[in-house]
Amino acid sequence: MIKKEELSVIIVDDLQFSCEVVKSGLKKSGYKDIRTANSANDAMLLLNQRRADVILADFWMPEMNGLEMTDLIRRWDESNNRYTGIILLTAEDNTSSIVVAFDRGVDDFLSKSVNQFELAARVFGAGRTAWLQNQLRKKNNDLSNQYQNYHHLSLMDADTGLANRKQLERSMDSMISHCETRGGGFALAMIRLTVDSHPEAGQEPLKIRKGTLRTVSNSLQLVLRPMDQIARYDECTFAIALVYADLEAFSPDMFERSTSSILKHTHQKTDKGEKLLLSMATWNTDQFDPVPNVMDILLQTENSLKPLEIDTDL
Repeated sequence: MIKKEELSVIIVDDLQFSCEVVKSGLKKSGYKDIRTANSANDAMLLLNQRRADVILADFWMPEMNGLEMTDLIRRWDESNNRYTGIILLTAEDNTSSIVVAFDRGVDDFLSKSVNQFELAARVFGAGRTAWLQNQLRKKNNDLSNQYQNYHHLSLMDADTGLANRKQLERSMDSMISHCETRGGGFALAMIRLTVDSHPEAGQEPLKIRKGTLRTVSNSLQLVLRPMDQIARYDECTFAIALVYADLEAFSPDMFERSTSSILKHTHQKTDKGEKLLLSMATWNTDQFDPVPNVMDILLQTENSLKPLEIDTDL
């Protein structure tokens, strides 16, 4: 829990003498971080330089009164995801002013004749409330960041740094919607990697190494446009989704540069001599009535995978 000596206080009064009187009383009660300002504008400058837990201000000040300053501080709080305790001091005992002040966002309302001990206690109450509010905001912000990070990671493949199948499906849906409303075509390519090995009965076939997956991932990113979606579809399959302006501007041959890049950047052989074989399939359309189903496209393309004539080594 916060202690009074840890609270930051700004006293605002157009009379310097009044500022010093209040400051002296708070210091005697154990407060240490106290700044003073002789106008609301000066107080906002101090607040922008360093946050404060409590603003203790005169209700009536020239240029900008306490209520107007409260409005400004609340907007500042909203912009900075903070909460600042606000206490207004006045020589008047006016119930209507008190009601208005609380409606405008003031935390407390005190008479200027309040004794030193009550003032110190009220400042601590407002400061503690502000501190708890800010702690809660910080925790909520941390949780939000953790969720965003988790959500981002849930759409990424850890081995390659590419989008995963979940993100691929989302991107495909968005691309198809774009083509349906704005025209153009959609195309999908799948490239499957398999190891040319002959395991003995009962043995699992060799898996593609993470280093090779990362190399293939990098080689695909070298030759495709930033707006094209590259994803790891499953353990040994990559997918490329893209949109094009019209059918004349599209040719399935454009995907050949992807396989050529893989051929260029992968190693020739492993110490065991296994080869990396590539299979490929493509799907495209510029007709969106009816709108094609993403899962149907993926299944149809996957079932159409065929080995390429050229195979490359690990």
